[in-house]
Amino acid sequence: MNAISVGKIAYDITIPVDSYPEENSKILLKERMEYSGGPACNVALLLNKWNCETYFSGVIGYDDYGTAIKKELEDENIHTNYLETNYEKKTTTNIILVNKSSTTRTILAVEPEVNHIKKNDYQENFEIIYSDGYEYSATTALLNQNPTSISLLGASLNNGSDEKEILALAKSVKYITFSIDFAEKQTKLKADFNNPQTLLNIYKELKTKFPNANIIVTLKNMGAMYQINNEVKVMPTISVTEVDRTGSGDIFDGALLYSLWKKYDIEKALRVANIAAGLSTTKYGVKNSIPLLSEVINYYEQRFGPLEEVTQTTENPQNSPIDANQNPAPQTVPSEAPAPTEPNQTGQNS
Repeated sequence: MNAISVGKIAYDITIPVDSYPEENSKILLKERMEYSGGPACNVALLLNKWNCETYFSGVIGYDDYGTAIKKELEDENIHTNYLETNYEKKTTTNIILVNKSSTTRTILAVEPEVNHIKKNDYQENFEIIYSDGYEYSATTALLNQNPTSISLLGASLNNGSDEKEILALAKSVKYITFSIDFAEKQTKLKADFNNPQTLLNIYKELKTKFPNANIIVTLKNMGAMYQINNEVKVMPTISVTEVDRTGSGDIFDGALLYSLWKKYDIEKALRVANIAAGLSTTKYGVKNSIPLLSEVINYYEQRFGPLEEVTQTTENPQNSPIDANQNPAPQTVPSEAPAPTEPNQTGQNS
């Protein structure tokens, strides 16, 4: 598989803290994690870890953080042919404070200047294209050059992308994963997880806006909403002991792309993506939380049988259907499978 991930890249510093720091205080900390980050980079890291030949396209600044990012990607054998260095600007830095008690996080994004790709000359053809929407021109060039590729756009509010450009790209890709927050903003509708009809309304409105794309909406700790056989359904998350959900949505996207390339049907692909995202929330940071492919396969096969088995697409009674022809009663989406340990929270797609 030949894959490329295009978008923003940053240097992430993740710091677990016992509680959110009080103003005018000093806290002695003993651990921190430093890795390359950003949605497109995280997707590239997963695809590479899952044995895909992976390229990254984006821009780093001319500083120590940019140098560290390039070295890390090259050490991971991710191709950096299309990683540009802007010698006049600095690299985006994210300082991520993860509250150990509540598992909430606070992200301080230090982005001095906008940094975009200047060259869109791609020599290779790619079977997989991921974009976080930040690099409109580069993504458009890749889509035009690779019309038969599996293309996925991660549409969210948090990566600094231009909203109009995200919506324009959404009309050109084959798959879109909307965060529920972004979906609410675009549809001007509010999701009520106790009222499935509100979720159905959001999904139907997105399909009206983007009729040619396969749409998935990630629902935080409720799972992922999708359509199959003209029915809108929710694939629940897995139950795990969550410590940090930073980047779990990116890991979801990367695992989904891998599964689509493997030609899994959409329900199997989403289950694999949910497992990968859920397992990632059990560790701090993003890069070191990306599960091995073997871990995801083992989790899947212990609960659902052989992953590679060819099956017909059928309705799964463990999923929660939202019938477009009825007004469904409020319901709580059940966990897909019992957790291997006692859970206190549910794995999240964000």
